[in-house]
Amino acid sequence: MKKAAIAALFAALAPLAAYAAYQGPGSAPAVRTITQAQSAGDDAAFLLEGRLTKKLGHERYLFADQSGEGEVEIDDKRLPGVAFDDKVRVRLSGKVDKAWYGAREVEVKRVELLD
Repeated sequence: MKKAAIAALFAALAPLAAYAAYQGPGSAPAVRTITQAQSAGDDAAFLLEGRLTKKLGHERYLFADQSGEGEVEIDDKRLPGVAFDDKVRVRLSGKVDKAWYGAREVEVKRVELLD
């Protein structure tokens, strides 16, 4: 009975896993720098590479890449499980959240260490 339930669960989740791994045309975010992210529209996906240079406060960091610097929001649970500092290159992905009053937040959903 348990084996059948587990098999049914995997069968139900399999299409979701296949969708999440799509990397073909249209899958790469157009926003590739922090400067672009700061002016992007609501829900714009981004993929940034650079360094987290400073912790500004609770879940707020200063990110720098070749285009400049900007503030990003990273939930504590999204940070890697290993210690790193401002010398380590990171890849951040997520989306821009534009509030009704015009403010933009660069919300990071994933942090990858590159160095």
